[in-house]
Amino acid sequence: MTKKLYLLLAIPLVLSACKASLMKKYAIKEPRIETIESVSKYLNQYSPLYTGYLCVFRDSAALVDWFKNKNMPGRSHFYNSDGYRIITQDSSFCSGVETNFAGNLKINQVFRIDSTMKFSKLTKNLLPVGEKVNLDPSQYAVTCVIFWADFMGRMNDQNFQIAESAMKSQPGINGRLNILFVDMDIMDFWNTSGNLIKTSVKTR
Repeated sequence: MTKKLYLLLAIPLVLSACKASLMKKYAIKEPRIETIESVSKYLNQYSPLYTGYLCVFRDSAALVDWFKNKNMPGRSHFYNSDGYRIITQDSSFCSGVETNFAGNLKINQVFRIDSTMKFSKLTKNLLPVGEKVNLDPSQYAVTCVIFWADFMGRMNDQNFQIAESAMKSQPGINGRLNILFVDMDIMDFWNTSGNLIKTSVKTR
């Protein structure tokens, strides 16, 4: 009985140690209040190419609304020219699958789509920041949306790999690919208190 008790007590310690180890490995930090300048700087450190495509959530209510509607952001979303989300056949959230999918995009490709998920559901919640942001999917064969955050540290590397792969695809090479980097950090204009997100916000 005593051995079982020790084992039960040890499990939470092991799990907490694993979590700490993983967070250290991927340089994951506690979320903190960011500014548009700070997240732009972080994105620019990775590649100046992507800073122009930066969007943030319009306010904390927009981020909460996005989650409430079960639109949990994975590493990427893809939308066709009609603004419908493309089904990537990736239910495992494996970055390798998404990277391969992104790299094999074709301009006249026919995709399976999720007719319940339109690009406009996302864009109504976004504040365009970068000078290259274009929220009109009809001008492109494919729109690729990358979700990332400063606090995610090296976890962002997988997201950026998907973006790089998409840019090398046929639509990317021919200027028919749109790309957006949507930051999920808590922003300073969200009327936040500490690290908590409030759904009652002031307008930017």
